[in-house]
Amino acid sequence: MIALAPYLLWIPLLPLLGALVLGTAGRRFGRSDVNVVACGTVAGALVLSLVAFVSVWHGRTLVWVLPWFSAGRIQVTAGLTADRLTVVLLLVVTGISLLIHVYSTGYMAGDPGYARFFSFLNLFVGAMAILVLADNLVLLFIGWEGVGLCSYLLIGFWYDDDAKATAGRKAFIVNRVGDFGFGLAVFGLLALYGSANFGALLRAATASPPSALLTHGIFAGLTIQGALTIIGLFFLLGVTGKSAQIPLYVWLPDAMAGPTPVSALIHAATMVTAGVYLICRISFLFALAPAAMLAVSLVGGITALFAALIAFAQNDIKKVLAYSTISQLGYMVMATGVGAFWAAILHLVTHACFKALLFLGSGSVIHGLHGEQDMRKMGGLRKRLPQTAFAFGVATVAITGVLPLSGFFSKDAILGLTLETGNRLYPWAPWTLYLLGSLAALGTAFYMWRLWAMTFEGAPRTEAAGAAHEAPPSMAWVDHALAFLSIVTLGLGLPLAGGAPLERWLAPVFSPAVHLLPGLILPRGEGVPWATYGVALALAWGGLAVAWALYVGAGRALPARFAGAFPGLYRLVANKFYIDELYASLIGRPLWGGSRLFWRLLDAGLVDTVLVRGTAATAQAFSRRVLKPFQDGDAQRYAAVMALSAFALLFWVLR
Repeated sequence: MIALAPYLLWIPLLPLLGALVLGTAGRRFGRSDVNVVACGTVAGALVLSLVAFVSVWHGRTLVWVLPWFSAGRIQVTAGLTADRLTVVLLLVVTGISLLIHVYSTGYMAGDPGYARFFSFLNLFVGAMAILVLADNLVLLFIGWEGVGLCSYLLIGFWYDDDAKATAGRKAFIVNRVGDFGFGLAVFGLLALYGSANFGALLRAATASPPSALLTHGIFAGLTIQGALTIIGLFFLLGVTGKSAQIPLYVWLPDAMAGPTPVSALIHAATMVTAGVYLICRISFLFALAPAAMLAVSLVGGITALFAALIAFAQNDIKKVLAYSTISQLGYMVMATGVGAFWAAILHLVTHACFKALLFLGSGSVIHGLHGEQDMRKMGGLRKRLPQTAFAFGVATVAITGVLPLSGFFSKDAILGLTLETGNRLYPWAPWTLYLLGSLAALGTAFYMWRLWAMTFEGAPRTEAAGAAHEAPPSMAWVDHALAFLSIVTLGLGLPLAGGAPLERWLAPVFSPAVHLLPGLILPRGEGVPWATYGVALALAWGGLAVAWALYVGAGRALPARFAGAFPGLYRLVANKFYIDELYASLIGRPLWGGSRLFWRLLDAGLVDTVLVRGTAATAQAFSRRVLKPFQDGDAQRYAAVMALSAFALLFWVLR
């Protein structure tokens, strides 16, 4: 049943109004007033999201539509819709955002840009809500660009630091590359189907077989499947930018330059999952393009393993978590590529909880050590920061899967479904992806328990670690709330006989992709894949055992000896396989050099010298040499010239 729900508009509008108030008048507010506006508007959005969830629970699909613009035969509306997928994302966005807003009231206390920071946070929540609620790709793109803008503003929040400002620009530029692909994909769908509305796209996709030949338009001569493959690959380019996948992942590690709550909110819990949400929202289109789905799954699987390898040798606590985020996003993207859409959303939800907790926990550690982020200068914090250690430990267990907490069921559901679901045209893909994902799972367990051991176990390695102090209550209770969510969300992925609860909840959303279309996704089998769950549990414990032996047990000297024995390999991994340097050599420096050349030739040479200064110099010379002699102050000559001119004019008229 479809129900008109104008209150959907207020879910993004409340935080946007908060951003407007804080951005224009926040400097005149006291700290408590800023807290009320920032946290209150997000809390209001959360309450309305809960109302929407209850309505959808009772079988209603909520809509709010307003005419927007038209271009020829294409009509675009500013429509919002809330179905089963939407309300899940809304609760994640508004719920996690509210907790991080509260955490930030303690973390950012005393910062001179306090009101500005919360203005940017509110702006982000509003943009993300638009992205999730949009009923068409054009409006979704507005939210997509909005969160990209907020990412730039928040990463470079401390803009007086050149490194942080550079990180913000890097994120902005890299995301523009992906957004270009997104825009081309939208134009392709408009050319193919004449609409960007999700409902209209579903009806059009089901109306014709994928083998139908197109006879006109930019895709003339291709089948519908071929056209959708091209469009899907352009969408994938957008996903690699926003969700930090190979090859456009390079902005996310540098994004850790922003305040820690930014890392938790934008780069762990919400914004970077926008690409995963996009693929799930248009899953019925990807189901018709097997080659595009294969590319999606391979990009995700390779990214998951590649980022895990880099995390092995990082010593900055936030950099380890950054590469962990890239790896976990790879799992989600891989799941969408094999048709396990519900598992991707499940891991999105659980990851939002435990990764936000890991970042906020690292923020508590950094706060307690007065800004120190190098794990080699930590140690022994389990006894000095017991509350932080408890919450951080819960998140570590959840992400590594050594016990069946939320991350175990979500991540290992993905691994199991890579074998049960697959692409009919590429039978080798399931086992390849399962191997990539399993190795990444082993790596996740290793680098996360390495982080835990270097940070919380042993003896303090510096005076700062020995004198560490707990975070204020506003930060501590948020950590515990996220720890609670990291535990209870395991219920969403319990492998029950009739399917996991979230799988059953999202089944109506993904049924067109899996069942209704003449698609190419193999439906999952019946029963619980106990064997794959067992393998995943063994991998998690194996990674824990190796990390514990090397960083806590008798093998503590081995990492340094290994680095000394293989210095080239260690530098290769520690320097992130020199991908940033490669991009700088192939793209950055040539563009910089080329732009300086064009600046000298065109801007400084042609425009400034010839057109601007040259025009001025020519006018000056003409006036000095030609006009100035007639303007020497001789009144008699002025009168004579005027008389002769009047006589000539009169002669011309009367002749």
